[in-house]
Amino acid sequence: MAQQQMYSAIANSPGTELSAAITAAVTTIPVVTGSVLPEGPNIITIGVDETSETVLYTSKNGNSLIGCTRGFGGTTAKGWAVASRVARYYTAYDHEAFRKNLTDLSGVTSESTTDIVLSAGQQILNATKNARLQGLKVQGRTLIDLLGGAGSGESLTGWLQSTGVPVTTSATQKRSGSYSFKATSSASGSSYLYRDYSVPLDKTQQYVVMAWVYIESGNNTPEISLRDVGTFTNRYPAYATASKAGEWQLVVIKIPTSNTISTSGFRVLVGFGSPGVGVSYIDEVRLYAVSAADYAAIGTTITGEAIDRLLPYVPPGINGVDGFYVRRYGRNLLSDKPDTLNANAKMNGPYDITLTITTGGGPSTTDVPVKGGAQYYLRATLGASAGQSYINYYWVNSSGVATYLSEISNATPQGKLINTPSDCVALRFNMAGSIAGTFTFKDWQLELCNAATPFQPREDSLIAFGGVELHANPTDGSEPDILREVNGRYEVTRLWREMVLDGALPWEYNSTASGYKALRISKLGAVFSGNYIVGFATKYNGQTLVNTSDPIATAGADKFRQRAEDAYFYLSVSSADSGWGDSYTPSADEIKAYFNGWKMYDVNTNPDGGGVYNRTDGLGKWFVPVDRSTGGVNTLPTAKVTSVTPYQLLYRLASVTTETVQEEGALSLLEGDNFIEVGSGYVSRERVTPSTDTGNWYINNDPSLYSPGGDSRLKNKAREILNVFKDSRVGAWIIEKAATAGYGNSRANQPPAMYDPSASYSVSYIKLDKSPVPGVTGFYAASEKAQLHDLTDGVTEALARLSVVEAKKAEKDVPALITPTLLNGWEMYGSSNAPYYYKDTLGFVHIRGMVKSGVNGSPILTLPPGYRPSATAGIESISVSNNGSGVLIGNVEVDYKGRVTPYSGGTTWLSLDNIPPFLAVN
Repeated sequence: MAQQQMYSAIANSPGTELSAAITAAVTTIPVVTGSVLPEGPNIITIGVDETSETVLYTSKNGNSLIGCTRGFGGTTAKGWAVASRVARYYTAYDHEAFRKNLTDLSGVTSESTTDIVLSAGQQILNATKNARLQGLKVQGRTLIDLLGGAGSGESLTGWLQSTGVPVTTSATQKRSGSYSFKATSSASGSSYLYRDYSVPLDKTQQYVVMAWVYIESGNNTPEISLRDVGTFTNRYPAYATASKAGEWQLVVIKIPTSNTISTSGFRVLVGFGSPGVGVSYIDEVRLYAVSAADYAAIGTTITGEAIDRLLPYVPPGINGVDGFYVRRYGRNLLSDKPDTLNANAKMNGPYDITLTITTGGGPSTTDVPVKGGAQYYLRATLGASAGQSYINYYWVNSSGVATYLSEISNATPQGKLINTPSDCVALRFNMAGSIAGTFTFKDWQLELCNAATPFQPREDSLIAFGGVELHANPTDGSEPDILREVNGRYEVTRLWREMVLDGALPWEYNSTASGYKALRISKLGAVFSGNYIVGFATKYNGQTLVNTSDPIATAGADKFRQRAEDAYFYLSVSSADSGWGDSYTPSADEIKAYFNGWKMYDVNTNPDGGGVYNRTDGLGKWFVPVDRSTGGVNTLPTAKVTSVTPYQLLYRLASVTTETVQEEGALSLLEGDNFIEVGSGYVSRERVTPSTDTGNWYINNDPSLYSPGGDSRLKNKAREILNVFKDSRVGAWIIEKAATAGYGNSRANQPPAMYDPSASYSVSYIKLDKSPVPGVTGFYAASEKAQLHDLTDGVTEALARLSVVEAKKAEKDVPALITPTLLNGWEMYGSSNAPYYYKDTLGFVHIRGMVKSGVNGSPILTLPPGYRPSATAGIESISVSNNGSGVLIGNVEVDYKGRVTPYSGGTTWLSLDNIPPFLAVN
C-alpha cells in the first residue's frame, strides 16, 4: 500500500502572525516572518486552540505561502484577523499519517479491541494483552440522604428515646466515623431511637432505607422501620438476621410507589422495638430516592455489600460523583513498606526490613484489599540470626474481623498459595520474629496467581479526575452528566450545576409569616430558565427543602422557589432554625451570618441559646452555631462555622454545556489478572503546610489525636494519602496508611534532616467521606494491530501535549484569553470591553474587562482551580466604577475559592482592570 505523505517539522515550532486579514477562500496567505516556517510543501496551523485551522501550502515566496489548501486535515476553513498566530504545530494529519504508515509497514492486518465494563468498588479483570484503557465513559449520579445525616451514629441530637433502656453512642463497634448507636434491651424494656420528618415521601417515587447492624449478644432482634409521622403506626419494617451475630450486616427496606406512609411526613425508628435481651450496634442509617431500575435490582441482581456500593452512606447535603478514579494495583499488591512499622524494625530501603528484638514478636503490619474467592501467591526472602522470621497472614471480613490462615518463614518454603474465603475483603500480614534475635525481610510479594514469579516492586496505574463532580437527577438518575474520552482528551457533557447558598451571596429580607421568614437573592433568577427550575436544595443539617410553586410568603418554612418571571430566588427559614421571632426583622448581615452557620438568640430570656429573638431595641442579641458546636458570641459573626454544612442547591441547566477537563495519569492493564478499584473522592495536589513536634514533620496530623505534632490537616479527612509533592515533584515522605493520629486514616511524616522549609508541599489523596461511585465502560487493544494503533495514539497524545507546550511558548506574548461565565446578574458592559482572564508563562493571573448591573457583595465570576490565589491571602484591590452620577472608587476581592467580588462602588459599570496580577497557587 502506498505510503501517506508525511511533512517535516521544525525545531521548537517557532511562530509568526498573519500580516493581513484573510477570508476562508484565500489561497495565498501573507505572514509577518515567512523564514520561521519550513519550505513547502508543508502544513501550518492558524490559531492556538480548538478553533484553529490547518492549511497545506505548496511553496513559499518570501513572506507569502503559495498554493494553499484551506481547511486541511479535517479542519474548517474560515476568516482570520490580522496578527492571528501561525506556526508549524503537530496536527491531526501528522498523527494519522504516522499511524497509518507505521501500521502498513508492520504487516499486521487484524485490528480488534475488547470492551470492558467495570463496576463500583474492587474487582478482578482478566486482560488478554498489556494495553491502555481507552474510550472511558462515566455517568454522573447524585445522592441526597433524606435523613440529613442523622443516621451517622455520631450524635443523639434530634433523636427521641424509647421509654425503655436508653440508646447510647459507642466506639466499640462502628462501620465508619467514631461512633455508632448502641441499643441495649432487657426482658422488661425496649431500646430504640426515633425521629420525625415533616417532609412527605412522594407516592410516585421508590425509596430505599438502609442501615448497617451488628448483633453482639442476646436473642432480641433489632429493627429498622418507617412509620407515620407522630405515631408508631408501622408501615415498612425490616429486621436483622440473628444467625449473622458477630458481624456487620446490611439491613434494607424497599418502599414502593403508592406507599402507605402518612402524607404529613414519616418517622424512622432504629433499635429494639420490643422487650427482650439483646445488645446491638447500628450505623450509617440512610434514606434515598432511587430509580425504578435500581429499585428492581436491589435484592435481586444486586445483593449484600453491592447494595452498599451502589448507595453508599454519604455526608449531609448534595453529593455527586466527586473525584472519580480508576486504579489498577501493581502486579505485586504489597507496597515497599508496611502500613505500621514496629518500633524495633528498621527500613534499610524499599522492601528491606531488619527487626532486632529481645523477645518474640515485634510485628510490622500491612493490610491489602483483595477479592474473596480468588487465588493469591505470597513470597518473600526471610532470614534470622536465631529462631524464625515469619510472615503470618489473616483474612479480614467485611466486619473487620481478622481470622488466622497460615504463615511463611525462613525455616519453611518462603512462598505459599492463598485461597481467599468468599467474604474476604482484605489480607493482613504480620512480619515478626519467633524469639530474641535479628530478623530480615526482603522482596515481599503478593500476586493474583497460583505460583511464584520473579520479584518486582509495586507499580500502580491510576487515572483520576480530581475536582470534577458529576451529577444526575437525584430522584431517578435521569439526565446524567457524562464524562468521556474524545480524541485522547476528556470532556464532560454537563446538564447540572451545584451551588453553595452561603453568606457570600447578597441575601435580602423579603417577608415574615408565622414561624418563619421569607428571604431572597436578587438577580439570581438570571441563572435559571424555564417556568420553574428543576432543582433540589438542602439546608444546614442536610435535610431537603421543598421546591414550591406557591408564593414564598405563604408557602411555609423550608421551601424554595424560582420562576423565570421572578427577579429573585426565594427561600424560607423557620424561626426555630434562625432564632428570629415573628416580630423581629433581621438585617442583611444577620441573614448572611445565618447562612454562614449562626443562629440568633436573646441572652436575657434564653441564656442557653434556645428560643427566639423578638426584641426591637437590639439589646441582648447573641449568636451561637446552629449545631451548638461552641458557645455564643455577642458581636455579629462574619466567619463561617466550619462544622456546619452550608445550604446547597442543585439545578438543571437551561441547555447542555461541554467542558474539557484535565485527567491525572493514564490507566494501563497487565496481561492476565488485574486487581482494579473504581472509586470516587480523589483530591489532586491540595496545598498543605506541614507541622512539627520539634522532631519529625507531619502532613495531615490531627492535633486532637496528637497535639505535639501541630495542625497540618487536609481539607477533608483522608482515607489514603497517595503522594506528597515537594515543589510539584514527588517528595521523600513516609506515608502512614494506618495512622492513629491522622485526620482520617492516613498521615505522612518526614525526619527534620530531609524537610525543606522553603519548599511548597501538596498532597494527592482519597477522601474518607464517600460519594457515589459509578460504573465505567471502555475498551483495550486486543490484537497486535490494535496495540500498534494504541502505541501510536499514545505517542500522538504525548506529542500533542508537547505541541500544547510549544503553543504556550509561542503564546508568551499572546496568551490564551478565557471568557468567564458571569454570575448573579452581572453582565458584560460592552463587546469591546468584554471581561476575560488569562495566565502568563510565569503563572500570574490577569483579569481584565468591564461589567455592569450586578450587586455589591455578589461574586461577578469564579476562577477555576489553577487560577486562584492563596487560601491565606487572597487579593484585595481598589476598583474604578460608575453609579450613573459619576466615577467612584471602591474595592474588589479575589478570594482563595476564585470568587471575584466587589464590595463597594457603582454598578452602572465596573472595571476589572485595576486588579493586580497574582500568582496562581491553587
